[in-house]
Amino acid sequence: MKEPPRGIHKTYARMEKIVLPKPESLDMRLTDALRKRTSYSGGNPDTDISLPVLSTLLGQAIGKRVGTHKRSYPSGSGLYPIETYLIAHIDSTEHYVFHYNPTDHSLEKLWKLGENIKLKQLVPVPDDLLFSALFVFTSVWHRSSAKYGDFTYTLALLEAGHISQNLLLTGTALQLRSRPMAGFNDDKIAEILDLDAEYEQPVHTIVFST
Repeated sequence: MKEPPRGIHKTYARMEKIVLPKPESLDMRLTDALRKRTSYSGGNPDTDISLPVLSTLLGQAIGKRVGTHKRSYPSGSGLYPIETYLIAHIDSTEHYVFHYNPTDHSLEKLWKLGENIKLKQLVPVPDDLLFSALFVFTSVWHRSSAKYGDFTYTLALLEAGHISQNLLLTGTALQLRSRPMAGFNDDKIAEILDLDAEYEQPVHTIVFST
């Protein structure tokens, strides 16, 4: 059987690209990050996460290693079915949807959040959704299914968990508040990201607040 390609990811070549600055080093020890990591209650939905902070958060937690297809977390056979999106307002008063491009270490600015989309619709407890940035992880199933079949589902969830832990610990080191949100509205998230359900589906989300 022919091996599927490793290390690929989606790109939105026609969309505006925001090249992120070089990620900063993290000063907090892993031991301290593990002890301090807690889920927050509440937050300020009107505050931005700056590009330098986003760059460090993404670059350190899930970025590509220089000169290789490998990233900062394990993936079955290096197939990386998980894509990362975020909803935030960056240098704007309006929320936009972005896609993270790990090869270019950039954010691809996709589209403005529609006026008919209310962020409070995304979770079962609306008062919990107070954030500066909402990270959404989706799985592109076919990347792994040719090799792993039905086991693809389990591997995708494991990978999303690895990514989430990296981001949560990195966010703690950056003094961000964070909270995993496993209970989200799948259909509404898919609508916001304009996903083809047979090709790609949301599997997890995390909210970050400054």
